[in-house]
Amino acid sequence: MFKIDGPILKKGIPIPVAVAALQNFQSILDKTYLVLSDKEKMTVYERDKFFLRATEFKHGSFETYFDIAIQGVQLSLPFISSAGPQNIWELTKQSFEFLKLACKSVQEGKELKYEFNNEGDANVHIGNNTHNYNSTVIQIAQLSLASHQDLAHLISENKINNIQAGAVKSNLPDIFLGENDRAAFDLPTRIQKKPIKLNCEIFNFNKFKNTGKLSVTLGNQDVPTGEYSFEIFEKQDNTDYIYSLLKPQIIAYCLVEEVINPFEGKKINKLYITGID
Repeated sequence: MFKIDGPILKKGIPIPVAVAALQNFQSILDKTYLVLSDKEKMTVYERDKFFLRATEFKHGSFETYFDIAIQGVQLSLPFISSAGPQNIWELTKQSFEFLKLACKSVQEGKELKYEFNNEGDANVHIGNNTHNYNSTVIQIAQLSLASHQDLAHLISENKINNIQAGAVKSNLPDIFLGENDRAAFDLPTRIQKKPIKLNCEIFNFNKFKNTGKLSVTLGNQDVPTGEYSFEIFEKQDNTDYIYSLLKPQIIAYCLVEEVINPFEGKKINKLYITGID
């Protein structure tokens, strides 16, 4: 069973809401498939072999009964075939539970430490507590984080109250997101107080939103080499930023926004540029 419920559905089902919910739900299950098959991307051929199949729809809320279809993968993907729909769903459910715990922990300022062994298990240390998981569950959770975020963000006051999936036992579904879970998978961010000086190239800029992307190619700076999104800090004339697109290098003065990821620790999320030379 997959169900979304809320006031917005009482007079009919908005197609964009239904499509977004089903797409995100399918995307979460796709990540289980990709981890089990040791692939980075699903091909068109694989989509024909692995998908969710709706078998019945109910009115009043958006509710459908589904099964996990695995067709003709015995030769090309024997491990997927041997895992079976029930085990695939069990791994998806466990990854949901772990991801919710992991995100809640970093939101509370707790650090996660992972200790993997050769048998495919992992001890996850959170504060003074230790949790044991199969490493496959952790891989699925990491890969499906964005899809869980998008699904949870469909919940909104006076529109969608809850999203649930899986078998219902004692009135509790396998997966449940309620009104207080919209931000369940959001990651905390922090802006560093001390500005930095950065030698970089601006290669994309939107003059209407005052946002863009820059590239850092020189090492030994406060920001590692790579590409980063940026936003103009407070009110500035954006003319200099438009002309900067013509220059191979500029000096940018930035405030760094870090995001706390339960799998990768602190990472740069965005740069706020206070000025350029």
